[in-house]
Amino acid sequence: MSNTQATVQHFVIIAEQKLKNKFLSLLSDYGAKGIQTVYGRGSMNPNALASAFGFEVEQKKVLITCLVKSEQAKELVNILYNDYKFSEPNTGIAFSIPVEGLAF
Repeated sequence: MSNTQATVQHFVIIAEQKLKNKFLSLLSDYGAKGIQTVYGRGSMNPNALASAFGFEVEQKKVLITCLVKSEQAKELVNILYNDYKFSEPNTGIAFSIPVEGLAF
């Protein structure tokens, strides 16, 4: 077995459901494997306190998980933070966790 195998990352995106298809297409373009989608609700209640702090009342969320090579994970995070403004509040969360002993 070669030591040149690419490291694999468990990649996670949490964002508004309306962006699901864009993210699935992006992940597919980057060779993601085992893509899973889970729908959920955000925990933010649409009330006066939320509005006072500028929180969005969008509660429909999508959790997308997949496996990608480490190089692709870095590129995907950059795209999400730059093109989809994940660096701004209430836009989305993306992260990856290294997975040992798995290659594809």
